[in-house]
Amino acid sequence: MNKYLVFLLVIMFGNNVYSSIDEGRKLFTEKRCVTCHVVGRGKFVGPDLWNVSKKYNKSDLIQWINNPEQIYEKYGKKPFNNGYPPMPNMNVSTSESIKIISYLDDISKKVKKGSKVSIKGSVKNYSSTEDAEYEVQLDTVMADKVLDTYKVSTSEGYFLIDNLEGNIAYKIKIFHDGIEYSTDKFYFSPLELNKEVELTVYDSTMNSNHIEIESTHLVVNYDSESDVVVIAEIFNVYNNSNMIFFGSNDSRDSNREIIELSLFNNIEELNFPHRNASSFKISDNSIIDTIPLPPGGRRIVFTYVTKLDLLGTTISKKFLNNIPSLTIIVPEDKVDLKIEGLEYSKKSSEIEELKDQNYVTYSMNEIKIGDKLELSFSNFKSFFTPKILISSISLIVIIMLSIFFIKKRLRTE
Repeated sequence: MNKYLVFLLVIMFGNNVYSSIDEGRKLFTEKRCVTCHVVGRGKFVGPDLWNVSKKYNKSDLIQWINNPEQIYEKYGKKPFNNGYPPMPNMNVSTSESIKIISYLDDISKKVKKGSKVSIKGSVKNYSSTEDAEYEVQLDTVMADKVLDTYKVSTSEGYFLIDNLEGNIAYKIKIFHDGIEYSTDKFYFSPLELNKEVELTVYDSTMNSNHIEIESTHLVVNYDSESDVVVIAEIFNVYNNSNMIFFGSNDSRDSNREIIELSLFNNIEELNFPHRNASSFKISDNSIIDTIPLPPGGRRIVFTYVTKLDLLGTTISKKFLNNIPSLTIIVPEDKVDLKIEGLEYSKKSSEIEELKDQNYVTYSMNEIKIGDKLELSFSNFKSFFTPKILISSISLIVIIMLSIFFIKKRLRTE
């Protein structure tokens, strides 16, 4: 987007910016701005955004949020602010950028500069040592590096840590029966002064008989630009005991093996949307979850792609678990699917969100360890795109001309 178009957008949206403050607040978190920036609380991974609209003109700010590389190129400096890392492209649209700026302008008027924050927490104890008190460890985290550690003790299961800086990420952990219980890394939003956290502890077990996979889903889509099939695989794992399962390894081993899940072959770009990849052991044909599993359910989600060639692509795997039900959800108008290895039933998708689209579901039941599944995808519509048709016609013409000249040469000889 050129600078003149950005300037026009600023004028067009200028009168309506402040009606989007709430949307901007949500975007500030959803687009992960909060993981690098604070408002009025000092330096973080990125610069403090307090009164940022008074420091830079609005067209630059929109470009900066929308596509930082344009700003670096415009001013010939990367990063633009000394002492900070370059800002990555966060896939924020121009309209979303305007809403985020609207939110920053509004919040700068309300925030108390340099305000401190506090964390109030509790430990729910479902173990046999019900009256135990704990030493709580608070880590201050920058990116994935622990900068400092504080420790406090619980009193009747509660703890309070106050007078903390609001321009850092935090993580809280305790240890019980050799198991580490911890929160995810968390942040304070610009107006947030207090946060409540809760940790729950259980007796531990190495008995895997209580661990089972309740169901599995494969959600398939087709990316026409990259000509790849995109798949999200979802395992619903359940611990039906009242103890936390920490695997068959020694409890001192940080990489405990909780459950091993099979992977298809011929896939690329394996990704874990809700988890850090370091919490899994990954091999060519499986992934192993290493985080202890408390009572109840856990959803394990990973995504990957498989490339289509002119004849499609095939992926296959051998199951490592008994699975009561497997459902494959496919947009039939975008990609064709052929299934081999397991019996299935096919019907239109019953998923409410997909009822207006041409999705179908393939359902398989009572999958056993050792069963094999082969999925073949094709998209013959993509074969008839103008680009491929032109290339095919050109190739045919070249072959025909070659044959013509060869025959002509043979006649002359």
